[in-house]
Amino acid sequence: MIKLDKKELQRLADLSALKLNDNELEELLNQITKVLDYTQELNQVKFATDTIKDTKNINIFRQDKAVPYNSCAILKQAPEEKNYFFVVPQILK
Repeated sequence: MIKLDKKELQRLADLSALKLNDNELEELLNQITKVLDYTQELNQVKFATDTIKDTKNINIFRQDKAVPYNSCAILKQAPEEKNYFFVVPQILK
């Protein structure tokens, strides 16, 4: 379990350029201790990993397929086009 004492918290406050009086330091210490205790409780939670389905990189909507497309109709709507590309104002020098 992670324990933080008043001296360590004062050092962190000094490193963070925080000016805390004793009351503020004590209140902050209580709040941080509660957060650390809660994170310790969360570490104790057991869950079944075999029931969790990995959904990373799964496309559930459709297969990705390259489809040829004639972009001339879109380019005709552009104020300016050059060599089948949109011409836009320069924003970087």
